[in-house]
Order: sequence, then C-alpha cells, then structure tokens
Amino acid sequence: MNIYLMFFLIAIAAYLLGSINFARILAWHSRRKDITKVGSGNPGTMNMLRSFGFLPALITLILEVVKAGVCCLVTKIIVEHTQFPAYSEFAYYFAGLFAVIGSVFPIFYGFKGGKGLACFAGVLWFTPLWWVAFIVFLVFAILLYFYDYAFISTLSFITCMSASLTAWVFVEKIPFAWAIVVILWCLTAFIYLRHSGNFIRFVRHQENKSGFRKSIVKIFHRQKGVEEIPEAHVQQPPEKEIIIEDDQEN
Repeated sequence: MNIYLMFFLIAIAAYLLGSINFARILAWHSRRKDITKVGSGNPGTMNMLRSFGFLPALITLILEVVKAGVCCLVTKIIVEHTQFPAYSEFAYYFAGLFAVIGSVFPIFYGFKGGKGLACFAGVLWFTPLWWVAFIVFLVFAILLYFYDYAFISTLSFITCMSASLTAWVFVEKIPFAWAIVVILWCLTAFIYLRHSGNFIRFVRHQENKSGFRKSIVKIFHRQKGVEEIPEAHVQQPPEKEIIIEDDQEN
C-alpha cells in the first residue's frame, strides 16, 4: 500500500469515529433530551454534568476517552504490521489529530460538535505514559473538587501530558519526534482556543462552576442515607429577645 493512501485512510477513519458524539447519544437515549438545547448547549462532558448529573457525565467522559484512545491504538498496531512500521508512533498521533477534528466538527451533526477536550484526553491517555496520565488526572480531579472550575483542571491536564510526551519522544528517540510534538501542541493550542470564552468569563467572574463538588457530596449523602432538607422547610425556634438594661443614673 502507498504510504500516502494509508495516511489518507487513517485520516478518514479517525475523523468519522471522532464524529460520534456520546453526549448527544446518551442525553437522548437516557433522558430524551437534546443536549444542545439544555444548559450551556455544548454537547460535552461538562454540560452533561451540569444538566444531568455525575453518572451520565462520567459515562460520557469514559466513552469519549476510550473512543479516541482505541482509535489511535488500533491505528498504531495496524501500521506496525505494514511495510511502514517506523511510522507507527506518528500514526498514533496523526489519528488522534483527526479524531479531535471529528469531535469538534462532526459530519454527522452539521459540523457542530463539542470542544474536543475529552477526545484529546483519550489520545493522551492511551500512550506509553498512561501511568503519568493517571497520576495527573487524580491530582487535578482532587483540585477540581476544591475550586470547582472544570476548564482549568482539564486544560492543566492536557498541558501537563503534552509536556510529558514532548520530553518522552525525544528521550526515547521516537521516529518523527518533531512531527509528533507539532501535533501535540497544535491540538493543545486548539483546545485552549476553543475554551477562550471560558477564560473571558472567568476573568469577568462570570464563569459557572462545574458542580463537580456538589455532585460528589450528593453521592456520599445518598450512600449514607442522609436526606437533604431544603432550607425553607427547616423549622427553627424563634430567637430569644435580647434586653439591654440601661445602668446609667438618671
């Protein structure tokens, strides 16, 4: 097979697979809702969290990550068994590039997709540095619980992983390392650009919190059998009248 034809087929297959939007699919089949018409209107994980809760958002995130990761990994394995095995690592990130493009501009939904972050996270997660991705993910998940701005945590995750993979490809002397680095940082810059609105709202103190902490607290409350009572329904005894005596002489 001609190498140009091989990469053309990889691009088409990765783009079509990336165009599958699990937020739309899950929102419709589980709630009969169009995710683009609720919440922020963005068909992504964070809107699923705000609109439908923790579990639908978690399932969406997992499916998007696995979608991109498996796409890249299968591409790498296939290329390893062709007459161009030296291109296998580059093919992994090349497929990731088009999977993210498909996620953001899906042909199945009129080229109106999400912000591509979960899809790119999947590309980063299925690399040989998966264990680094796991540690970084846990760190920023913990930080997310405390300050509750999801876009900061997720953008920090992809930045740390892109930096780690940049060092790794040069240390390990991976073929076409420079091309891989260009893809990594172009995707990182693209994802940052897609979140420019979040940055503007954050600076203006208008950015909504993700609701991650609230969702986690609700889960633990339910597990412990704690019933949340609205504040308006809580009956409190009337406050005692405080009498201040005047001790001054007349």
